[in-house]
Amino acid sequence: MRHVSHRVLGVALAASVTIAGTGCDSFLDVTNPGTLEANEIDPARDGELISRSAMQNLIEAYGNLVLNSAWFTNEARVGDTFPTRNEIGRRDISINNGTHSGENWNSLHTAIASAEDAVNVLQETGGINLGRAYFVSGFGILLQAELFCEGTIKVDLVTPGSRMDTNQLLDEAIDRLTSARATLSGESGEEAESMATAVLVGLARAHAFAGRDAEAVEFASQVPEDFVFNFWYVDDPANRGRLGNNIWNFSESRLSLVVGPEYRAMADAGDPRIAYFDEGRIAQDSELNFFRQDKYKGWADPIRFASGLEAQYIILESEANLAAIVDFINERRAAGNQSTDFSSSDPTTVWMEFFDQYTRDFWLEGRRMPAWRRNLGLFPNIIEPGDNYYKTGLGLVSDQTCFIVPDSEISNNPSW
Repeated sequence: MRHVSHRVLGVALAASVTIAGTGCDSFLDVTNPGTLEANEIDPARDGELISRSAMQNLIEAYGNLVLNSAWFTNEARVGDTFPTRNEIGRRDISINNGTHSGENWNSLHTAIASAEDAVNVLQETGGINLGRAYFVSGFGILLQAELFCEGTIKVDLVTPGSRMDTNQLLDEAIDRLTSARATLSGESGEEAESMATAVLVGLARAHAFAGRDAEAVEFASQVPEDFVFNFWYVDDPANRGRLGNNIWNFSESRLSLVVGPEYRAMADAGDPRIAYFDEGRIAQDSELNFFRQDKYKGWADPIRFASGLEAQYIILESEANLAAIVDFINERRAAGNQSTDFSSSDPTTVWMEFFDQYTRDFWLEGRRMPAWRRNLGLFPNIIEPGDNYYKTGLGLVSDQTCFIVPDSEISNNPSW
């Protein structure tokens, strides 16, 4: 029998500051404390709660992924004592790394599983709630393809799915995002239209990652240049770990996300896309000086998730017209208060400057790691394998370029 996990229910109630909790009384009448049976759900009545619960799972997971991918790609430094977090910063994640398993793998798969569950429950009702569920599933699977070496799709929080490589995951993500687009396109209202446009960015990202340049350009070209889709967070003192901006969490509560010298130099040179503040104290690890990021200024600050700017980058990367890329580079340099006289006919030089601007534009937004994976060797400020880690006594940086699948999955999934 289909079920909606209690995890989904708890998320929805915690997020009630964002949505009206219609139909909550019936949700609380649960005979089995672990599940809510399908015959107790009214999809027409409860569809918004179910789909927004899945969305909140994705928003929470994304905060974790932004944080850990920033450490993984040296977009920020690890000012933390946990050996597991320093493994992430050293790109040497072990299969038994509990931080990685919980924050990256499990949180993302909670989002995917709750969205797949919601799709099943809401299939007959259709509408924006079904579109939202497809949105979460599609983007959740896409993030898995972009960030993890391989993966799986959990149809619920217990049942293991088949082992999939990156291309298989991308195809599954495209399938869900295409369904989201079709469902949302039939709906009116700002929210449906905004999600449908964000889906275009997702489809462009998926095709670009798969190397299908024409398809990537086709979808990215439909996104308005000024489009922005944010993931919104909430400053609820009782639920900050669940609902708050996780970058701020590690800037204010744990004091572990440290802005490195490369990015401080950018900000000191006048680039407004990079912002930091010298706290005048040591980070949580008692070793690094705590230079706090100042892009996000509180628990409720949103994180940009999809945008017309990213679509422009996808078009230029896919078309690979160096003259057009040089022009665009100078536009972005102007946005960063840099000189606008960049010029080169050397492809490597052009691409490296292109991805330097990309890094600045999407700093601490979770976009650097997927683009770096597609373009190894062309991104700035990546510590090379075999080089010393920036903290003493912890060894060298390793050669991982993607998040590994944790042992918690491998040991419990027959596909592995």
